[in-house]
Parts: sequence; C-alpha cells; structure tokens
Amino acid sequence: MKMTKVEHRNSQSKLRKKLPIQKKVLLVVLSLILALAATAAFAYSSYLHPTGEIMSAIYAVKNDRAGIPMVNFFLLQVGEKYIAIDTGSDRTQTENELQKLGISADDVIAVFITHSHYDHVGSLHLFDEATMYTGDTEFQYATVSRFSPLVFDIPDIPHIIMVDGESVELYGRTIQCIYSPGHTSDSVSFLVDGRYLFVGDLFVTLNNAQDGELQVLSRENVLDIDDVEYIFTGHFGLFKDVRFFR
Repeated sequence: MKMTKVEHRNSQSKLRKKLPIQKKVLLVVLSLILALAATAAFAYSSYLHPTGEIMSAIYAVKNDRAGIPMVNFFLLQVGEKYIAIDTGSDRTQTENELQKLGISADDVIAVFITHSHYDHVGSLHLFDEATMYTGDTEFQYATVSRFSPLVFDIPDIPHIIMVDGESVELYGRTIQCIYSPGHTSDSVSFLVDGRYLFVGDLFVTLNNAQDGELQVLSRENVLDIDDVEYIFTGHFGLFKDVRFFR
C-alpha cells in the first residue's frame, strides 16, 4: 500500500525528530568512552613510576601501551647484578628502558613472577639467562594472549616453583614467596628482606579478579604481615603507608 503525501510527510518528520536523539545518545556514549579512557590514562600516569631509581638500590621500569603508561616492574640491585620482580609487557620497550638505566638484560640474574598476565611476563624471554622463580602455577598464558601478539609456552621455560612461605637467599637479599591468589589463580607476592612487599596486581579492582572473594582474603593475609614498610604494585606505584590499603 502506497503512502499518501500527508503520511509520507509525517513519516519524514518523525525520522527527523528521531535522528537528533540518536545522534545525542551516540555522542553521550562516545563521550563516556573517551572520559573513561582519559581517566584510566590519568590514573596510570599519576601513579606509575617513570623508569629510574625510586629508592636506594630499587628501580622501577615502566612500559606503555598505545602511548598510555601501563605497568611497572621492579629491579633490586645486588652488587653489580639485579633481581627482577616481573618483566614488563613489551620486550623492545623493556630493553630500551633498561638502556636508560645503563643495565643489560644479562645483568639480571633472577626473575620472580607475581602472575602470568602478559603485562607482567611479556618480556620474559629477554631474561633467558636469569633463573626464574614462580609460585605453584600452571602459567595459563593463553587466557590473556588475545591482548598481545606475544604468545609463548611458559611451562616449557625452566623455572623454580616456590611453595607458600618459602624463602630464598640471593646475594644478601631474602625473598619470601607468599601465595595471594584471586586476581589470577597463580598470583603470588614477594616479601624482600621483611620490609619490601611486591604484590603484582593483588590490589587492582575485584572486577578484574578470577575470584574476588579469594582476592579479598589474600589482601587481608598480606596486610597482616608485620614490619612491612613499602608496598610495590604493578599499576599504581609505590605506597609507603600500608594503612592506605587497610
């Protein structure tokens, strides 16, 4: 059935009224997306450390993603060598950042992995000469490989599995492994010299957790450790006042 001229004009008028509303909705959605992206970028920019020494014999190394600051990993100096806590997300970036510090990947004699997300293990092969330490993990890298072109089989990389509470002595440093699952099933924290606590992503939002309830319990567990002076996070920098997390 054909529309009359009047019906046709009425139909066009309704469409004209709808289009501005649809455009407004689209603009609002796009604005929200951009605002969230800007907030995330600002949050990371505000808290992540630029590559450099952040306290005596402890260095932060920063990796970006698409120009947005993304993650820190950390280096502990032991004489003329270094111990890494995680490795960063991008091998080329990590290598370039190390050059700024005058450090070679060959200077890193041990790597301790907090969990297997790519932004923490993406540069792992840069440190092939280092001894790798993990918790009791399956390193299910495939679950996050969609975020990164770097796909490799971590279980085939030789590594030492530490049990919960176990400590190792390396070049005068004592490093204790504390199981802290929740964000991922393989998450661990490392307590260095009884003072410095490296938690990976333990304190990121529970929305990012595989098991939010377990993550809360893990947080409570590490915050009950006596004598911790500093907490080092993967995405929100360094905190001196542990009470912030309590």
